[in-house]
Amino acid sequence: MSWQEVVVAIVVGLAIVSLYRHLGGLLGSAQPGAPASCRGCDDCADDVTTVAPTPPLLHPPSTRVH
Repeated sequence: MSWQEVVVAIVVGLAIVSLYRHLGGLLGSAQPGAPASCRGCDDCADDVTTVAPTPPLLHPPSTRVH
């Protein structure tokens, strides 16, 4: 076994551990009875208020006779 095979084995092992942790975090919240998690989106914030868009400003009608 050469030193390159050892390095490849370490890199592949770290990649597998990283993937396992990532998938565990994604699938962990899918368990029954688990609370919903917010991932930073504004859709689930309680204090978000919606503001109606303001209509565009229109120029007043001209009183000038043509």
